[in-house]
Amino acid sequence: MPDLTLHHPNTASGNIAESEKGVKNMSKQSHRTCVRMSVKDYELLKEKSAAAGLSANAWLMAQMKTNRPVLHREEETWEAVRFMDEAGREINAIARDFNSGYGTAEQLRHAVRLLGDVYERVHTLRKKGYLHAA
Repeated sequence: MPDLTLHHPNTASGNIAESEKGVKNMSKQSHRTCVRMSVKDYELLKEKSAAAGLSANAWLMAQMKTNRPVLHREEETWEAVRFMDEAGREINAIARDFNSGYGTAEQLRHAVRLLGDVYERVHTLRKKGYLHAA
């Protein structure tokens, strides 16, 4: 019996639009991902996909088309992000000094103050309702 398996080096399990032999596959998807979830979440996925008359994969793909997250930040959040970036650069410079053996106690105190300031900024945003701030 001849081997009818589709073989292609850039795909997983022959998930390609066309094999090297010219045999077309229904799926044009060439990438796979693994989603880990609890038993409860998996049951919910199966319920919702069955109710829609779709496979779990097809249902998830349909959700991606309609439920894209809206990524926006208020100016307050942008300010906090800019501050965290700047503070992170300063803290990394201090860490490099310490790793080279040239760090000072004053630099260490400054790094700890910066970390405290970062915490305060993010904590303030979260209290205002930005639960996923930064």
